[in-house]
Amino acid sequence: MSGPRRLVERALARLSRNTLRLRVVSVFGSFVLVTLVFALTTPHFLTFQNLKVVAFNASLLTIVACAEALVVITRNLDVSVGSIIGLAGYVAAKFAAAYPGAGALIALVAIATGLVLGLVNGLAVSYGGVPSIVATLGTLAIFRGITFLIGRGIEVPSGNLPRWMIQGADATLAGIPVVVLIAVAMAVGLTWLLHTVPIFRRVYAVGSNPGAASFYGLRAERVILFAYATCGALVGFAAFLYVSRVGTITVNLGRDWELTALAAVVLGGVSMTGGSGNLLGVLFAALILSSIDNGLVLAHAPEFWRMFIQGLAIVGAIALDAGIERRIQALFAHAKAPGEAP
Repeated sequence: MSGPRRLVERALARLSRNTLRLRVVSVFGSFVLVTLVFALTTPHFLTFQNLKVVAFNASLLTIVACAEALVVITRNLDVSVGSIIGLAGYVAAKFAAAYPGAGALIALVAIATGLVLGLVNGLAVSYGGVPSIVATLGTLAIFRGITFLIGRGIEVPSGNLPRWMIQGADATLAGIPVVVLIAVAMAVGLTWLLHTVPIFRRVYAVGSNPGAASFYGLRAERVILFAYATCGALVGFAAFLYVSRVGTITVNLGRDWELTALAAVVLGGVSMTGGSGNLLGVLFAALILSSIDNGLVLAHAPEFWRMFIQGLAIVGAIALDAGIERRIQALFAHAKAPGEAP
């Protein structure tokens, strides 16, 4: 019976992978549909200037959502990413204003700040034993409070930033905005790392079955800490790009990005129960959400519609994930031979 059972399990494993690929295709199809709807209903949606705005916003969201996805794959959450953007971005902006000739060191300051904040989250969750939603809700408020404390409500105007930062936000390569190329490269690169490099592959292993991962000698705490630290560093980098774009920096930078990033993650097909997900789907989900946000602004729709759609996307995607997981588990249970021990 073991031979036929192995064949069935392999077939079901292929079904799981095909389901994941189907999610990516469905997300891409949804993006095409959203684009068509706004193109037909909003006259200025397909203008070159507006598409640049959509592409830039989607690129930043892609970076933040991919960072969030690393944590979600480990069966955890990080709802403090918006506050990390705020603190890392404000620190980088103050540093840039004080040392305009620092060059690339400004970006490293933002990344290092995000890395430290990610380590704080990771230590609280992995070694402190605090549930991730509780820990990061706490740090959401703490990080935002620190931003207000060091900023004292004072803005950093765009005129205080180095000219290359402001000009760099609009830089293009072969006619394509550089920030778009960065976001695509990040999604593709992280996808490759998650399937190739051992430490990244362990992120999937820990999320799939923490008990089994520990049984085979994987240190789940270290993997979770790694995921949070990487998340923080990537969000810090996104904060640097965000600062370059918005110009005038306030202590409210990055507010409400938590919900948007989480919506992109679950809409992109990353399972909230951990262990599965494709970051290319996250990229298309970021495009969907940015297009919806932009299209609603052009249509002069009330602000609450944007939040409503994001919340609906989260609930719908989670419900779909739960249904898919129940179906796959039922198929595995049905595939067991009669009388065979589970």
